[in-house]
Amino acid sequence: MQIFESVPNISEGRDKKKIAVLLEVIRPVKNLKILDYSSDPDHNRSVFTYIGTREAILDAGLALVRKAAEILDLHKHEGVHPRLGVVDVLPVIPAWQTSMPAAVKLAHELGEAIQKFGLPVVFYEYAALMPGLRNLADARRKSYNIKKHKTAGLVCVGARDFLVAYNINLAGTDVQAASALAKRIRKEGSVKALGFYLKSRGCVQISTNLVAPQVAGPEEVYASVKSLAEGAGMTVKEAELIGVLPALVVREAQKLSEDIEKIELLENPAVQSEEQ
Repeated sequence: MQIFESVPNISEGRDKKKIAVLLEVIRPVKNLKILDYSSDPDHNRSVFTYIGTREAILDAGLALVRKAAEILDLHKHEGVHPRLGVVDVLPVIPAWQTSMPAAVKLAHELGEAIQKFGLPVVFYEYAALMPGLRNLADARRKSYNIKKHKTAGLVCVGARDFLVAYNINLAGTDVQAASALAKRIRKEGSVKALGFYLKSRGCVQISTNLVAPQVAGPEEVYASVKSLAEGAGMTVKEAELIGVLPALVVREAQKLSEDIEKIELLENPAVQSEEQ
């Protein structure tokens, strides 16, 4: 039973009613399990993490994009995080008994289906159709000239490996210092980082994507940020994980696969008889 993970990033992190509506759209999808969701008012962004079969990931992604395009307006969006669409990124990740080529195929199907109801799509990472669009930052930069949906923008659909989204908040309001620090911890192929000012918390943040957590994980990045921050006269306030660590995703994906197979055996006695 092939199980994939998807982690859509939605450009709405303040309106709890709208966030709840988007969650309710995907909850009924068969063979789908929501592992986590979180929202941030300064980024004005929500991150949903769910796993499911190929069909479940396709159905949930389409339902989510449709509803987001219906209730959200990119022109009314304000937040520190860069974004190109109401569903800004929609990645597909192989989680259990599947492969990256299968994730790429699913990402292309999902993107093509989204395009059919009028939203432009840019494919990134392993799903990129051009080498220059593989990196998400490059895909964003080169997509600004694409004609977008008038209120929903466009969707960056990708197939990628597991990553860890990890934020470290620092005391103070000097966003330039935070950005400079973020630049220093970036490592091509393992750590992406940006510096932001969080008005609601009165502090700055180093927001990271650890794209090769086996090379540079949260502990290593925290130690590096702490050392550099102290050297610059800044203090670490707190750190936060966004989403779910890869090891837990794999365990949940295995469990979901086993649960689905058990249900299918119960619903199809002929198959159950053959396998016994």
